[in-house]
Amino acid sequence: METGRPFQLLGALLYTAVREPVGYWRDTLDEMYGMLRFCFLPVLLAVGGFTFLIGNLAYGTLTLAGAQSRVGTYFVMADVREIAPFCTGMAVAGVMGTAMCADLGSRRIREELDAMAVLGVSINRTLVLPRVLAVTVMMVTFNFIAILLGISMAVSAGAVAGNTAAGSIFSVFFAIMTPFDLMNAVIKTGVVGLFIGTVCAQKGLNAQGGAQGVGRAVNEAVVQCFVAIWVVNFVINTSMLGLFPEILINR
Repeated sequence: METGRPFQLLGALLYTAVREPVGYWRDTLDEMYGMLRFCFLPVLLAVGGFTFLIGNLAYGTLTLAGAQSRVGTYFVMADVREIAPFCTGMAVAGVMGTAMCADLGSRRIREELDAMAVLGVSINRTLVLPRVLAVTVMMVTFNFIAILLGISMAVSAGAVAGNTAAGSIFSVFFAIMTPFDLMNAVIKTGVVGLFIGTVCAQKGLNAQGGAQGVGRAVNEAVVQCFVAIWVVNFVINTSMLGLFPEILINR
C-alpha cells in the first residue's frame, strides 16, 4: 500500500496534466525560480567540492603515468556519468524535496488541504503538479550546470594547478564525450527529479500526527530519495553501457 502511493499520485498528476495542459505553467515557472534561488549554491558547492578534489587526485595519478591530458577522459566517466547527476540529486532532494514535503505536510496538519478540497480546488493541480514539474525540469538544468562546473574543475586541476595545456584537456574530453552520455544524463536526472517530486509530495500529503508527524514524513522522504538516487544511477548507467557499448571506447 505504501509503495504504491507515489505511483498513484504520479498517475493522477500525469492524467490532469495531459487532460488539461493549461493553467499551471505560471506556477511552475514560479517554483522553478524558487529552486534556482535556493538550490543553485548548494549544487555548486556539492559538485564543485567533489570535482575539485577528484580532479586534483586524478591529475596527480595520471602525472605519474605520464598521461596528464587524459584527465579529460577521466572527467567524462567521473563527472558526466556519476558525480554531476549524483550530487545534483542529493542537493535538490536535501533542499527542495524536504521543503516541499514540509510545506505540504504543514498544510495537511493545519487542515488547509481539507478546506481546499471542500472549496472544489484540485490539490494535485494547484499545489503538487507545478512543484513536481519544476523539480524535474530544474534537475536536468542543474545537471548541465554541474557538468560545466566539472569541466572547469578539470581544467583548473590540469592547466591552472598543473602544467597541461587546456586545449589538450578539452580535445580529449570532447573526443570521449558522445551524444549517448548527454542522453544518459538527461534521462537519469529527469527520472530522479520526477521521483523526488512525487515521493516528497506524497509523504507531505499523507503526513499525520502533528509537527512530529511532519518531521517523520520529511525524514522518510529524504531517505527514500537518497536511496533512489543510488539505485536509479546504477540501473540507468548499467543499461546505457549495455545498450551503447561504444561509450566505453577510450579514444
